[in-house]
Amino acid sequence: MTERSRGKALAGRFAGDPVAAVCHVLRRAAAPLTATDIKQALQDGGVAKADVDRVWPRVQRKLAAHDEVLVAGRTYRWSVVPKAVTATQALELLGEARIPAGDKALLVDVVRAALTHQPENGKHAEDSSDAEDEARRRQSAIDAVRALAELASEAEELAVNEARPEALIHRLRARVKRSGLEPIDRAGDETTFDRRRHKPIDGAIRDGARVLVVRPGYVWKAPTEEVLIAKAVVEE
Repeated sequence: MTERSRGKALAGRFAGDPVAAVCHVLRRAAAPLTATDIKQALQDGGVAKADVDRVWPRVQRKLAAHDEVLVAGRTYRWSVVPKAVTATQALELLGEARIPAGDKALLVDVVRAALTHQPENGKHAEDSSDAEDEARRRQSAIDAVRALAELASEAEELAVNEARPEALIHRLRARVKRSGLEPIDRAGDETTFDRRRHKPIDGAIRDGARVLVVRPGYVWKAPTEEVLIAKAVVEE
């Protein structure tokens, strides 16, 4: 895409959703941006200065509440780590390419905290007279937690050793595949939009449109069915 066409795309995005346009700028920034930096990027993308100044107060309030925009002092930064992220989401995000080292560390901390506060198993024994069934349930839970612990340990080791994103993705995908999880697309790839498998990062996208994968999804292939765990997040 040429600079001119990128500018038209940004101006069009701003006209439809100013907040989405600003998030687009932040996602592509190599460093945190000030309000002045953001406004200049929008103007460089073809948005009139008067339009930027008119909507900025409203956009600024929404950025402060945005789940994936980190505000530090007078700067704004896009983070792949949502402000409220579950351990499962953290593991999915660790499989993405080009994750900043700081975000990797945050994700590893989320997984470690989930393991530390894992509920004790075996509490169903009081409600069941079938000790054998309870033992199987307990063992199944232990196996699941052990697999999660191994994945978290491996992710932390790779993050600390500053492994290449490709190596991190390969190791994580090989590990989750053992649990029957199959990825939906790969972060950074282009594909065609399918509402059954994809979720727009903002706005609406028509089926069949070309999209960029921001975050992969996952399907769990159980013995008797396939369960959609998370749709892949995409943008046009």
